[in-house]
Amino acid sequence: MATLIDAPEYTANEVYAIQSTDPVEGAAADASFGGIGLSNQPHQQLANRTAFLKGRQDTNAANIAVLQAFMAGFAGSLQANGYLEIPLLDAQRGPVAAIVQWGFMSLPGTGISQDTEYSVNWPIRFPNMILIPPFASNYYQKTSGVNLVVSPVAYSTTGGIFVYDIPGGVAPGPWREITNGFSWLAIGF
Repeated sequence: MATLIDAPEYTANEVYAIQSTDPVEGAAADASFGGIGLSNQPHQQLANRTAFLKGRQDTNAANIAVLQAFMAGFAGSLQANGYLEIPLLDAQRGPVAAIVQWGFMSLPGTGISQDTEYSVNWPIRFPNMILIPPFASNYYQKTSGVNLVVSPVAYSTTGGIFVYDIPGGVAPGPWREITNGFSWLAIGF
């Protein structure tokens, strides 16, 4: 049994319509349409289109699989203490995941009368390192005008130590600085 050999080609609007006056012509060395014959021409064109579309579909399926694998590299937790992992191809390190972590140390109505340290554990461990020192920001409840600042004093891939820093070491006045806590942000990979 002879078969048509498809070639992945797509030619728009060119599937031959057999006319009522066309003679039946099968494949032969001297047949029209390059030897496949008039009667086989539309079948050949449709087979070529099918092969073309199948190749495109296979490429699309492979690309979708690559995108799905890429998307699976994203992870995160959108909580008060959360993180986001972003896969990327670093120019020097190759494939890594950038990690942004954040959180809030809740200290509702806590009086701060002198420099005070607080330990924070990151939501997840940084596999490699922290790129820059973590940031922190105080959430005031009441102040006597002293600039109450939160700063990192030490950090590692698992957590950090932050200090409430009162200029001069002790808050002046009849009451202490009062805070509701502080937020922090750490970036690494």
